[in-house]
Amino acid sequence: MGLLQKTSTISSLTAAPPTPLSGLDEFPIPAYQFSIEIDRKIVALFQTVSGMSISREVEPLKVGGENNFGREFPGHISYGHITFGVGLSSSDFFHRWMTVGEYEGTALGKDFTLVQRRPNPDGDSPIFAIVKRWNFVNAFPVSWKVSDLSLDDSQKIVIETLELSFDYFTLGT
Repeated sequence: MGLLQKTSTISSLTAAPPTPLSGLDEFPIPAYQFSIEIDRKIVALFQTVSGMSISREVEPLKVGGENNFGREFPGHISYGHITFGVGLSSSDFFHRWMTVGEYEGTALGKDFTLVQRRPNPDGDSPIFAIVKRWNFVNAFPVSWKVSDLSLDDSQKIVIETLELSFDYFTLGT
């Protein structure tokens, strides 16, 4: 980054600036059910979702004559991998998605939507109301795991875990 590079200010953002919440919007949303939709079809329900994150690199700059602080300039944004966990089912969708292109050294990228639902507060259909949606672009599996299998732990549920890489995500409606 050169010293003459300009940086954006809040007033020049292309999107609306963030606004504080008010009233009922400030209550936390309960995490009841998560699903993945691919090609507008629900392909799985999940018990856990972890690793959804955005981080921004910063480039520090020491300015001569200013010894009590330094400056930082915004850099690239990057997204962490997202990991889903669910009780193992008879579906082999995630295993097949993971192994597509294994002999060609490629992976199958897919756009998908992560949907969070909670029990519908007014009791009308549908039973679960959509709370939030996240749209992920060009996702592909980087890891697929099944929890340890053992006769000693016959009371435990076998968990299938899928980790995905993706280009970016946006908040949906």
